[in-house]
Amino acid sequence: MGIELFENKKSCCGCGACANICPKGAITMKPDKWGYAYPVVDSSRCVSCGACKKVCSYQNGISLHEPIRAYAAVNKTQQQLEKSASGGAFSAVAAYFLKNESVVYGAALDFEGGHPIAHLVGIDDASQLWRLQGSKYVQSAVEQTYKKAKQNLDAGKKVLFSGTPCQIAGLYGYLKKEYANLWTIDVICHGVPNLKFFDDYLSIEGKKRGGVPTGYSFRDKKRGWGMNARLDLRYLSGKEKSTYIPARLTSYNTLFLDGDVYRENCYACPYARKERVSDMTIGDFWGIEREHPELLKQSEFDEKKGISCILVNTQKAAELCEKLSDRMYLYESSFMKIAKKNGQLDHPSAKSERRKTVMEIYKKFGYDGVEKWFRKKYKKQIIMHRVYNAIPRKLRVALKNAIKNRKDKLDYVG
Repeated sequence: MGIELFENKKSCCGCGACANICPKGAITMKPDKWGYAYPVVDSSRCVSCGACKKVCSYQNGISLHEPIRAYAAVNKTQQQLEKSASGGAFSAVAAYFLKNESVVYGAALDFEGGHPIAHLVGIDDASQLWRLQGSKYVQSAVEQTYKKAKQNLDAGKKVLFSGTPCQIAGLYGYLKKEYANLWTIDVICHGVPNLKFFDDYLSIEGKKRGGVPTGYSFRDKKRGWGMNARLDLRYLSGKEKSTYIPARLTSYNTLFLDGDVYRENCYACPYARKERVSDMTIGDFWGIEREHPELLKQSEFDEKKGISCILVNTQKAAELCEKLSDRMYLYESSFMKIAKKNGQLDHPSAKSERRKTVMEIYKKFGYDGVEKWFRKKYKKQIIMHRVYNAIPRKLRVALKNAIKNRKDKLDYVG
């Protein structure tokens, strides 16, 4: 009959640790009717050894660490900073490991035949670092990277493994012991949509513009640090062109930002809290203009180019940060300052009624239906953001500061 891996979808994060550990290869990750990947057991191959149940950190729990230090951070290498979503903290750490003959694992977004492939990959060459840079707002498949990481660790190689908190927990559950040559980084995660949903979105965007998708950046910084995207297309003529996509003008980006397309378990994530699963946690230092206004007066910390936050969760990470001063500008901060605009350091994303609507429309009418619903439902918001994006950035910043100062004065008087 085989083993029941989870009672309901809230109990599975899709990390694939069970598939990696199965000695008979009886478990495969397969998408449900909405595209979210879940482990499926082939009962004809399963011998009920129970290894899959034992390895599940998501259900069994795992040791967490309370942050011992916090920083605002910016990569000193301009090229790495430009390709990063925020301040380039991850690329600074990864470059350090790659220089010291290590293997670095992280999420890559590759394209094949016009379709995206989001998966974790391992690299040992700095020339491949670009593949791991930048945010990927779609669930990446772990594939066999837990197995490969263990092989590297057992061979004595240093390994830096990055991913979402649940992916890091999955790695620890799979390894079942501590390794002195392993360092881990988790990202402050809101939740993850699935690859099929993202692929269908890109297909519509490609058809709309008459090209085939060849690349996508969720966080393009050409116009500054923020949530705006870039779509790369190839046309029949062979010409390639990149299209800038403001964050709130497309369905996928908006539904992601509003938290309406995540996995079921993301809305009850046990890792969306102060205590962290990894050696180090990284993210965007949103709200830094309020928390550290003195910092923005320094040329090294340019808000337009992006600023990262780092939570140092273990002594291992603290010792690592001491070795990174030649690669990053580090400015000491606090957990409270970082958490103010990073809600997932306190609680999971909220599940709205819209999610059910979106998923039902997607199941019945595909992404075309979602797109039509979005254009109708968000019509006023789309118009507002088009007007907003037409205003020069410097003027937008000035207006934002004026509104903020006005509010501060009213709060003070009140």
